[in-house]
Amino acid sequence: MNAYRTSDGLRDLLRLLRIADCARSLSFSQWDVVLRLARHSRLLAVIDQRIADVPGLEAAIPERVTGHLRAARNYVTHRVELLKMELRDLDRALPRDLPIVLLKGAAYVAQDLRVARGRLPGDVDLLVAREHLERAESALIEGGWKTDITDAYDQRYYRRWSHELPPMRIPGHALEVDLHHAITPVTARFQASQELLWSGAAQPRGQRYMVLHPADQIIHAAVHLFQDSNLAGRLRDLVDIDALIRQHLITAEDWNVFCERAAAHGMERPVWYALAHCTKWLGTSTRLSRPLPKPASARIAGMDWIFSRCCPPRLPEEGVGVGIRLACLLATARYHWLRMPVWLLFPHLLRKSLRRLGVQLKTVARPGHIARA
Repeated sequence: MNAYRTSDGLRDLLRLLRIADCARSLSFSQWDVVLRLARHSRLLAVIDQRIADVPGLEAAIPERVTGHLRAARNYVTHRVELLKMELRDLDRALPRDLPIVLLKGAAYVAQDLRVARGRLPGDVDLLVAREHLERAESALIEGGWKTDITDAYDQRYYRRWSHELPPMRIPGHALEVDLHHAITPVTARFQASQELLWSGAAQPRGQRYMVLHPADQIIHAAVHLFQDSNLAGRLRDLVDIDALIRQHLITAEDWNVFCERAAAHGMERPVWYALAHCTKWLGTSTRLSRPLPKPASARIAGMDWIFSRCCPPRLPEEGVGVGIRLACLLATARYHWLRMPVWLLFPHLLRKSLRRLGVQLKTVARPGHIARA
C-alpha cells in the first residue's frame, strides 16, 4: 500500500459526507481507500446518494468508482424491500389493537426520511409497552418467528435485565426482529422516560405503525451510540444522528423542544457527546436554546481520545496499534459499566469469560416471559 493511509482516507470520507462535491478531486488511490472504508462503515450507498443529490456530479466520477457505488445502491434497495416485506408480515401477525412503535432504520424508512436514503437496514426494531410484551411475543411465535438463543442464562439475561427480547427470525428470512419494551436496559444507570416516549409517539398518515417524537428519535440515536454501544466501528451511527438533526431541528422552537426532552429523559450527557462529535466530525450546525450540562474536562478529553480511535473504520492491512486496543478496551468497559450495576456486572462477565474457555455453568430456567421490575 502507498503512503495514502487510513487516516487520510477517513479525512476524505468525512469530507465527502460533509460536501459531496469534494468527490471531484479524489484520485484513484484515494478512491480505493475511501471506498473500502465506506463499505466497512456501511456508508457506501450513503455516499452514492449524496453524490446523486449534486447535479452533474455523477458524470464527473470515474466509471470504475461508480460501479461500486451502483452496486451498493442496488444492495440497499434490495434490503429496504426486504424490510418492507418484513413489516407487512409483522402487520399480519401482530394484533391490530396493539400499539407498536418502529425504531431506528425501520422508522426512517416508514417516514421516508432523508437519513434512510442509502442507509443499509440491519434488522427490524419494534417497541411495545412492557405490559404488552408477552402478548406481542406470543403473536410473533404463532406467526413463525423464533429465536436461535436457547442458552438458559442468555434467555434469563434478556428477559430480566435487557430492554429487548432475544432476536427473532422466521427461518429463511433475511432480517431479524428485535422486540423492545424500552430503549435502555432495565439495569442501565441512566434510563429514558417510557411515559415521555409513548406520549410523544405518533402515527404517520397511512401507516399501521407509530414512530417516536422527532426529538426522541435523535435522543434515542445518541443513547444507542454513546451509552449502549462500545463505539467500535460506529461511524454510521454518528452519520445517522447528523442527518436526523439536519432534518428535524430546523427552527429555534425545534431546538428548544429537543433540549427540554433530553433533560426530561435524563439523557443530556449522551446528547452532549452526540452534538459535540457531530459538530467536530461532520460539521453539524447546532442552535441550542440553552446550554446542555457540560461533562468535566477530563471526561471530554477521555471520550475524545477513545472515540477517535474506536469509532473510525480501519483497513485490515494497517493493523491495530496499542493505542487503539487500549481505547477499545476502555470503551467496552465503559459500555458494560453503564449497562449493569456492579453486583450484576462481575458475575455476568465471569460467566461469559468462562464460557469462552469452554466452561459451562448451569442456569435454572424460570417460567414466564419477562420479570417485572
